[in-house]
Amino acid sequence: MANWQRACWVLVMLVLTMGNLRVVQVETSGRASAQTRANPVDTVAQSPLSYRIDTLAGNGQPGDTPGAVKNAREIPVDLPFGVEQGPDNAIYITTVGSHRVLRYDLRSAKISSVAGNGRAGYAGDGDQATEAMLNQPYEVRFDSGGNMLIVEMQNHLIRRVAAESGVITTIAGDGVAGNRGDGGSARRARFRYPHSITLDDQDNIYVSDIANHRVRRIDARSGRITTVAGNGKPGMPREQGQATEQPLLSPQGIAIHGGGLWIASFRGHVVWRLDLKTGRIRRVAGTGVQGYSGDGGRPLEARFDGPRGILMSATGVLYVVEGENNIIRSIDTTRDAIRTIAGAGPQRHRYAGDGGAAVDAPLWQPHGICLLKNGTFVLSDTKNHRVRHLLPVVPVTPADPD
Repeated sequence: MANWQRACWVLVMLVLTMGNLRVVQVETSGRASAQTRANPVDTVAQSPLSYRIDTLAGNGQPGDTPGAVKNAREIPVDLPFGVEQGPDNAIYITTVGSHRVLRYDLRSAKISSVAGNGRAGYAGDGDQATEAMLNQPYEVRFDSGGNMLIVEMQNHLIRRVAAESGVITTIAGDGVAGNRGDGGSARRARFRYPHSITLDDQDNIYVSDIANHRVRRIDARSGRITTVAGNGKPGMPREQGQATEQPLLSPQGIAIHGGGLWIASFRGHVVWRLDLKTGRIRRVAGTGVQGYSGDGGRPLEARFDGPRGILMSATGVLYVVEGENNIIRSIDTTRDAIRTIAGAGPQRHRYAGDGGAAVDAPLWQPHGICLLKNGTFVLSDTKNHRVRHLLPVVPVTPADPD
């Protein structure tokens, strides 16, 4: 089947619900099916599933996406980076090329702009987010109140779009690259090319401050900013050392799970885990040697090339987007196993593969990934200017007619 938006068929996937396996039907009839589960579940933890890949948005060309469009596959989605499912179940996409945050409606397959006016800059605080100027928004997240948080790499700051009013304000950084502010107000702090953000269950914000080689934390109540990992020097931290006393190398993707902060080191080609109680850091994946190897073995023995965005599921499966290897890998932290779930490897990147196995489909410097509430994935195929969809497939044995 070559095009999932011109066909209607049913995939059967297993979803873990309240401790029991059940069969769920995911109908692909031109749109992704939206569900309202409180917590997304990954299917990788239950069996070594294969994935089918399709395209949700983007026509493969750079360019602006100014207004509401009925068919998201027919318009440009210019260098998509961050992807996230919002509290309204829609998919939110940051586009570095057009300096916007887009909203993709799962039910109608329509796409619209919800932040940014398409021009690069820093302006608009106190007004509607759609009229503001953004500069390379890298990631988008939502707090418990439904407010949208945007990290802008080239503006060196974080902004918030109020859920009720749609008004945008800056909450961290002053728009100037630098390295200052720990112990004081996050609004007066300075970052140097912040890349990723994540929130804990208290709405505290963690920021990967790439060129300062730090990960920083913004307290939700006081607005005070501190460093939780990195001493400002580039390098590999000592195993089980106090994270704030150790060097760190280009932290990018970050995720919180099980009392730990998981950190992808883009130039170090590893993933670290910071214990948020003890403050100690240790390597959990990657040898530190650049490459692509290790599938089927232990994550610590695998080689990565440019890990970027990461995602941790509720069941302890870590998904790592490798921008230079053009792949997505899953790390089962319980079973201590790693494998590739999407992408055809570093030598293949030209857009192809819709309707087929995800591991045969080329990706081109992907950056972001999110796990939807229905157990499927959305990822940004950045240099192919597309947003793509991974659907788990479970082989079904036909019943004996006798």
